[in-house]
Amino acid sequence: MILRFLIFNALLALCAATGTAPLFAPLVPFESQHYFSLVNKVTIKEMTHASSEETSYTFKTLLKVNSVWSKDKDQLLQLYFTENQVSTTDKKGREKIQQIHKIPDRPFYIGFEGHGPTKVLAHSYKDQSLLNLEKGIASLLQLQYKVGPMVEVDSSGMCNVFYNASSTRRVEKKKIDCSGWDLKMAYRSERALDISRLSSEKVDFDISPEGALLQAHSVEVHKLYLTAQPEIGTLIESVTTLKHVEESSEHLEQLQFESLSEAVESLLDWYRDFGIESDVDGAISEFGPVTLKNEIKKHAQQLSNKQIGHKELAEAFARLVPLARITHHDEFVEILQNHKDLHPQLVDLLGATQTFEAHKAINSTFKYNSLGDFDLLEKYLQSLAVGTHPELEIVQDLFEIAKSMDDSPLFKKIKSTVVQCMSSLAHHFEREVIEIDIRGYLTQQLKKDCGKDIDCKLLMIRGLQNVLDQKSIEPLMGYAFLAEDKLAVAAMQALRRFSVMHFHEPHRLAFTLIFFQNRKKYPTSARTIALDILLDMRPTKEQLGHILDYLASNDHHFEIKTYVIQKLRTYAEIHPKFKALLQMCLNERPHINNYHILGQKGFTSVLARPLSSSPAFNETLLSVQEVHKGVLRRGSVELLLTAGEWAASTFKLGIFTNGLESFMGGNNEVDGELEDDDEEEKEYDPISAGMEISVNGILHRPLIFFTGKAELMSHIWSGTVSEPTPAFQGTMLGHDHEHYLLLTSGATAHFTVIGARSVDLNGKAGFSLWNRNANTEIKQETGNAVFGKVKVGFTYATVTHEFVYSYEPKIVLQAHIDFYDELKLCMRLQRPEMFINVKNTKSAALHSTFDYVKTVHKNYSQKIPGYTIALNQKNNNMCNMVAKDLQH
Repeated sequence: MILRFLIFNALLALCAATGTAPLFAPLVPFESQHYFSLVNKVTIKEMTHASSEETSYTFKTLLKVNSVWSKDKDQLLQLYFTENQVSTTDKKGREKIQQIHKIPDRPFYIGFEGHGPTKVLAHSYKDQSLLNLEKGIASLLQLQYKVGPMVEVDSSGMCNVFYNASSTRRVEKKKIDCSGWDLKMAYRSERALDISRLSSEKVDFDISPEGALLQAHSVEVHKLYLTAQPEIGTLIESVTTLKHVEESSEHLEQLQFESLSEAVESLLDWYRDFGIESDVDGAISEFGPVTLKNEIKKHAQQLSNKQIGHKELAEAFARLVPLARITHHDEFVEILQNHKDLHPQLVDLLGATQTFEAHKAINSTFKYNSLGDFDLLEKYLQSLAVGTHPELEIVQDLFEIAKSMDDSPLFKKIKSTVVQCMSSLAHHFEREVIEIDIRGYLTQQLKKDCGKDIDCKLLMIRGLQNVLDQKSIEPLMGYAFLAEDKLAVAAMQALRRFSVMHFHEPHRLAFTLIFFQNRKKYPTSARTIALDILLDMRPTKEQLGHILDYLASNDHHFEIKTYVIQKLRTYAEIHPKFKALLQMCLNERPHINNYHILGQKGFTSVLARPLSSSPAFNETLLSVQEVHKGVLRRGSVELLLTAGEWAASTFKLGIFTNGLESFMGGNNEVDGELEDDDEEEKEYDPISAGMEISVNGILHRPLIFFTGKAELMSHIWSGTVSEPTPAFQGTMLGHDHEHYLLLTSGATAHFTVIGARSVDLNGKAGFSLWNRNANTEIKQETGNAVFGKVKVGFTYATVTHEFVYSYEPKIVLQAHIDFYDELKLCMRLQRPEMFINVKNTKSAALHSTFDYVKTVHKNYSQKIPGYTIALNQKNNNMCNMVAKDLQH
């Protein structure tokens, strides 16, 4: 025993001599009273183009800290706030200070069990931000004398941390990620339309030789920005310093209990145990005395019809959506009654709101059995369909409406729109009842209730495409593989939208059989879609070789072969690994890798061209023009928003035709060789044409231009399409993000981003049956705006950053078609010049003695030159031929 005592004393002496902290020592010594100064400065900055004027607030207080109970490694601290103030600087750099007299003079308590704080005892007051501040102080007292990674729970939630002891008296802690930093309320699953966050916190502890806390210095940084536009966003910096001031010699009474739980229990008559994790302070996201009714009046000019396709409408729309989401039914009805001239934009706004209150207002104002209300109801449903977090009652109501409608001409169009909207909304619910009920309804209609009605079956297949439930894959595969041509193409289009992660080897085999037509003849559109899916499934070298070998087959579908070649080239431009595999396969096939095979005769084109790049959004235009017998069978122009490896379809315009080759007098001869004519004529009878539009991947009701020769000739002779005719007008949601973030200081950050796209798509066409030529022009005018707002703070001070990023990309597609003797098609695609506009508004506000607000504005713009987009060499040759003919 004597030997052990000597060794123990020797170790204590060694610790004292080297300055090494004991294995355990409380940061606040037992049975003592100390004063600590606490300073927290929260600054908000732009990601780029930082203003020289600082936007921040500073909170200062003097903490009286009493150790009122202790035993072994457990401890109970009693803390008082004294000498409290908040401050900021005005535009001239002068400090504005306000004293805080509202913080209660009652103490709060922090309980320690072992190495760190585990609970905060406070009065059950309603000020969540003050309670978060108390929990933040407790978190600054969380320290472990270890080295390496570990998991801790503090005011920011469960955190991954890393400790490093840089010296015997200095410990560094890095917080890498915390659950309280990622409290998403709404977001888009498409990464290119999402928000990115980079967060970190570093805490440096200065420790006395006895192990007491001298100082804890925390630097917390959060970057919140658009994933597709990293330059647009906000940087939040919170610097907190807890510094020891002095130790009091005043005698301190101790609580006389055997355990920490007993000491805590004695306080619960007046206090509550809140734990240590902070909760969101909802007051940070409140709008104050602002109503949607007044804001509509304020933005009436920007919401007018003449602003469709312009950034002013998109910006007003984006600003109004968050406020509309807290508006009630009666106010919506009053707005709709008082602003009938703004109905087109207002129904878009109510659709983007995605609340049942807005939905009830639509049901109260418009009737589904009224032809006069059809256009506005359809606009509402199309806007609603793009949403990602609708309220459950909306989907249930639409389901009942769809089931109540028959297939009479009165309900046919509106039922189609209801089914498409209902199906797209159901996709966002994980509740089995929604998936089973709606998918079951669509499947039952498709298999039995539709009977032989092709249009009914097409509607249900399109509904399954929007539901996007992987349990729908098998029935869709059955229709793609065995059904008649129209249904097969629709089923393949639905399958195309599924992630290839849901497809397996039996599916690959089925798509292979469809493309190579091993079992039966398939429509060309089904074959090209099958090829797209096979490429997305990442073919092996052997599988890719089979596709290349097809190019040398005796199949006379020149347009299919042209599609294969152009698709492979386009895919190789995007995927470097596939490009290397393709080159390897071509090198092994000299009979394929030559002009005779790769220079196919068809007019089909597949191309991807950059439409805009930084400082604008990175947007790509993907164009697919599928030609059959010299006439466009199916074409699409799609806008893809890209962010690194991610891409999201924001808008897709599709054109489909049947039977026009007979009207145009064309034949299936290409360069003296006949193209196979193995598709049944019933596919082209009657003559028809139409348009399909998808917004953010959601398919809307197809629009039919004409059905039959008589209707087509009526359009031609009357000249109804020779003037610009609107094909689609509407304003829809893009970005839709709401995010809370809990800072260690106790402040809450609220981040909202709403993106809006106002589209005016119109076209015109001139026909000359005498000269056998046609001229068409399609214009898409788009106003894009992204409105973001970050507000950070607590009851007594806040800082806010609002940004608006806007631009107006336009696309003009002109085509001259000459079919007098041989087909000549010349297309010109232009993107006129545009301006990128960024508006920043930052403010700092104090709310203690009186309200004080400092606001800083900073705007900038940049011109992006326009250009004509190169298509391909075949188009260039055709345009040269057309130019020569026009000269003669």
